[in-house]
Amino acid sequence: MSRLAIVIPAFKKHFLYDSLESIANQTNKDFTLYIGDDCSPDDLYSIVKDFRTRVSLTYKRFDNNLGGTDLVAQWERCIDLVRDEEWIWMFSDDDLMSPTCVENFYRSLDQFPDFDLFHFNVSKIDGSGKLTNVQFQQFPEVLQIEEFLFNKLQPGYYSTVVEYIFRKTYFFNKGRFEKFDLAWCSDDATWIKLGKRKGIRTIEGSRVFWRESEYNISTIIMDRNILKRKLSAQIDYANWLYRHAVDKNIYVNFTTLREKLRDWFLRSLKFGIKSLPFSYLLAILPRFDRAMDCRKPLGSGVSYLLFYKAYRSLADPVRGLFLS
Repeated sequence: MSRLAIVIPAFKKHFLYDSLESIANQTNKDFTLYIGDDCSPDDLYSIVKDFRTRVSLTYKRFDNNLGGTDLVAQWERCIDLVRDEEWIWMFSDDDLMSPTCVENFYRSLDQFPDFDLFHFNVSKIDGSGKLTNVQFQQFPEVLQIEEFLFNKLQPGYYSTVVEYIFRKTYFFNKGRFEKFDLAWCSDDATWIKLGKRKGIRTIEGSRVFWRESEYNISTIIMDRNILKRKLSAQIDYANWLYRHAVDKNIYVNFTTLREKLRDWFLRSLKFGIKSLPFSYLLAILPRFDRAMDCRKPLGSGVSYLLFYKAYRSLADPVRGLFLS
């Protein structure tokens, strides 16, 4: 039995073949691939079946779609497919891995067996699979969770789910994935839990290629309902972080954490402000501050958002007249 399980919660067909091809091309095939079909409307098995002779593969089509209502639950029922493998790599149905990823994971594991969480650096590709000009900041060899946290709260480290390999027993012991709506921030919270003991160990010599396309939930920014759900999940994540700091599960200064979280949340509001009504802006920032027991006066932040909303509402049509 292999030590590594690569798990794909699958739903989209558009890039699935390319993802599986990158897995099948690994120089070290000592892994089992588990694919959990989230009751996709597409015939995913017609793509998957061609890889049965190339890798050790388990395919399961679930009878109900779960990812549409609870994405974390879909991730976890796919992980529950794993048998005796001790290490889990949650991958995706649209990203790619370089051919030496598994080989270099085992090399790192042999060198650093005490770590619970391993990481690959990431490059960004577009819908056609071509590298973009976006350069993500590279992780150091070992990244402590406090540094990871603060870098994620400002334009710093880019991080998703697909570039991490984690120890299964420790994952179960720490309560599995943290659950937030749309799985928004669930990965960051989980990596903070799993990196607590030793930090995050980056695997050198290989990387993951994260694909940005029209099918990513992270690119859906103008849908008002999705945006509100993301912002609500951010509030829940901020509350989770604050409680972890209070309980000394992360060692940070409370004042600094509040300030960083508030700046991070304001950037998210500003990013989607054209889609948000004034009434929502009046309510959402006070709700965010309450999540961290913040006694800071609310007027300045709300006033700024209302002013910026009004400015964008007026400035964008005028700018369009000059550019058209």
